[in-house]
This record gives sequence, C-alpha cells and structure tokens, in this order.
Amino acid sequence: MFVSVRELKMSSFDPENHSTPSPTAEKLIQYLATLSATLAAVTAGNYLGWSSPALPLYNQKDTLTLVDDEQSWVGSLLPLGALVGAIPAGWIADKVGRKKAILMIGVPYLICWFIIGFAPSPLWLFVARFFAGAAIGATTVVVPLYVSEIAEPAIRGTLGALFQLQITIGISLGYLTGLIKNLKWIAVTSALTPAALLLVFLFMPETPVWLIGQDRRDDAERAMERLRGKSYPFPQELAQLESNRKSQRMQKASFAELKNHKRAVLISFGLMILQQLSGINAVIFYAEELFKAEGSALSPTACTGIMGVAQVFATCVSMLLIDKAGRRILLMTSSSVMGLCLIAVALHFYFQSGVQSTGIPWAPLIFLTIYVIMFAIGFGPVPWIMVNEVSPTNVVGTIGSAAAMLNWSLAFAVTKIFINMKLVIGLPLSFGMFALICLTGTIFIAAIIPETKGKTREEIQMKLHRIRKMETKNDTVANDQTTL
Repeated sequence: MFVSVRELKMSSFDPENHSTPSPTAEKLIQYLATLSATLAAVTAGNYLGWSSPALPLYNQKDTLTLVDDEQSWVGSLLPLGALVGAIPAGWIADKVGRKKAILMIGVPYLICWFIIGFAPSPLWLFVARFFAGAAIGATTVVVPLYVSEIAEPAIRGTLGALFQLQITIGISLGYLTGLIKNLKWIAVTSALTPAALLLVFLFMPETPVWLIGQDRRDDAERAMERLRGKSYPFPQELAQLESNRKSQRMQKASFAELKNHKRAVLISFGLMILQQLSGINAVIFYAEELFKAEGSALSPTACTGIMGVAQVFATCVSMLLIDKAGRRILLMTSSSVMGLCLIAVALHFYFQSGVQSTGIPWAPLIFLTIYVIMFAIGFGPVPWIMVNEVSPTNVVGTIGSAAAMLNWSLAFAVTKIFINMKLVIGLPLSFGMFALICLTGTIFIAAIIPETKGKTREEIQMKLHRIRKMETKNDTVANDQTTL
C-alpha cells in the first residue's frame, strides 16, 4: 500500500534530536555475518570464472566432448539462469526470512558443482549451469539485502562493498582452479566454498528488520543485541523499525506496488541500466580476445590477469572509501573516468585499424585496467548497496528482485550482442557508444541520486520524499497541540 508523505512525516523522528548510535558498538559479529553471507558471492564469482580455465579441458581423454555451440551454451546458460532465479528471490526472502533464503541458495550451489564435475552428458552440464545461474541471480537479491539490514549506518557501505569484493575474489579463485587441470577435482575443490557457507552461516542471526516485520519483537531484540552488543542503545533502533513498519503498513508486496515508489524504482533501475550498459561484461568476457585481436604490449593472458588482480584491489579501496567519501561521489567519479577511458580505447582501436596502424601498444592494457578499477570502486558495488538503501522496507524485496532481473537481462544482452556490434559497426564505435552511456550516467547521478552515507532508512526516505527537518518538526508540534 502507498505510504503518503504525510504518514512518513508523522512517523519520522527529528534527525536533529536523534542520538547518534554509540561509537563503541560492537562490530565484529556484523563483519562475521557479512563475511559468511558473502561466501555465496564467492561461489557466484567462482561459477563465473570457472568457464575460462575449464572449457579448454573438455574434448580430451576421459572428458565430455563439447562442440563450439555446446560450449557457448555452457557460458550463456549462467546469466539466463540468473535472470530466472532473481524473479522469486525477493518474495522468498520476505516469506521465509533472509537467513533461510541464503541457506536455501547454498544447496543448489553445492549440488551443481558435483553435477558439473561428474556430468555423464552435456545435458547434465547444461542443467547444472542453469540452476547454478539461478542461485547466482537469487544471491544478487538476497545477500545485499541481508547485509544492508544487519549493518549499522556507520559501516553499512563498507559491509555492502564486501559483496562485490567477494565476487571478484571468487572469479580469481575460478581462474586459479585451472591450475589443477582436472575437471573433477576443480569441481570438488570449488564445492568447498558453498559447503562452508552452509556450515558457518547457519549460526548467524536473522535480520532485525525482517523479524520486526513478522511481529517477532523478542527475536528482533535478541538479534539486535547480538549484532550491536549489550552496550549499544538498540531499543531505540528497534522502536524506530517498529515505527517504520506501522507507517509503511507492512504487507505482501507485488510488482504492481512499485508504481507507488517511483523515485526508489528510478534510482534502482537507472543504476542497474548504467552498470550493465557501461560495457563491463563486454570488457571482462572478451578481454583476451580484445587484446589478441588488436595487439598489446603483453600477452592476452597476462593482460587479463593484470585486470583481474587490479579489480580485486580496487574493490578493497572501495570498501575503505564508501563510508567516508560517500556513494554519490564514487558513482560520479567512476562513470566519468570510465567514459574517458573508453574514449581513449576507442581512439586506439580507430588508429590501430588504420593503414599506418598508429595505435599505442600499451593503450588497451592501461586504459582498460583503469576502466575496470573505476568500475570496481563505484559502478560495481554501489548500485547493489543503494537498491536496498533507497527502497522502503515493505517493497525492498520486490524492487531488489526487479532490479536484479533487469541487471541480468542486460548482462545477457550485452554479452551476446557485443560480438555482433564488433562485426557490424567495429570496435571504435562500439566502445564510443559505451563511453557515451558512462558520461550520460554522470549527469543522471548528479541530478537524481541522493547521498545515503551514514543515514538511517527513515532519513533516506525523508530525503527521497524531500521532507525538510523543519517541516517535520512543525508538523509534529502541530499534531501534539491538536492532541492536547
């Protein structure tokens, strides 16, 4: 049901009188819960990186025979599965809870590794990749939601950035498993991560936000005390969550409900569109081919390895900056620099394809590496964080699912279309189009995206509805006088 601006005002506390959470609040359990939940993200990255070292091992002795078309399906079924898995993920998380939903995701993750490792036919391999993709799609919805709801505002951005970091670590691990040179042992080794997820995350708390939504006040209090520590003034935070729940009239939310939260939807969908149409998947998936086709100072494998390592370190930098610099400035810096890098790459490919081949050999490596670094700092982690920060509690699962569906649809489209773009309009114009989208994104962010750093959910909703502090205070006083 739509929450009017008047209702939001009446339920809001005065931010000027809101006591700041105790700086001595215990944060260890919040980090441990986030690290254990994001083991699902490590597994997702592992599945994404697996195809690079594993596909060349097929068509050998004691392995399956895969023709080129079958190998392409092995790769493309993952984003298709992710699209399907994202659809019910938010609804399931609202029904059974965030914790149970993440544990449910771990089961197909674990089973699919063994099917992949011991698949008797290509059909079994296809099925496993599809269901693993479905688990990845659900992961991108539920895990950021869980992290957002357990984290106190002061470290919410840092914990949220762990999701993207764990994905990049998982991709790197996927590349490293190729050193084993045995498909069965690659699968068994990779299965250790979802096994650890199921074992460790079982002992983590449910989110107080979901428990309050289920009228489980005592359970929410115990979860909050465990997450924040006994010295933290969590009764005040719980009272605020209960106030939010009443004002938002918690109920089963459908996709039709999204029309009542237009600004949250615009921000969430806009960031997902910009993230995928920035060309990141075209660069990541076809990096070796790009370096091989257009020439570079190092071997394609070395260039791709440098980009992968740079992405991991850049995500670590994002974790340090996101709660200090803020989400908005990271997004604007990321989109601007990415756009400029893509322009430089487009110019290199343009001159490289000329008669005199005047391109600079180091240009692809330098500018694509900077591009990937800036993506990891801003456009990679921040959109997933902001989807859960700007969405009201009663529709956060629905908006998260819809945003993930959009994200994976565009990921599949860009991955599939890029090869045709390269053949039809050429690399210079293809990267020029991606650059234009990135620079347009800077304008969108400057005009639409609010800063959510260090703000509570209620303060963010007040800002989205453009409710001024004085307005809220005056309405509260007027209401008190009327009551008297």
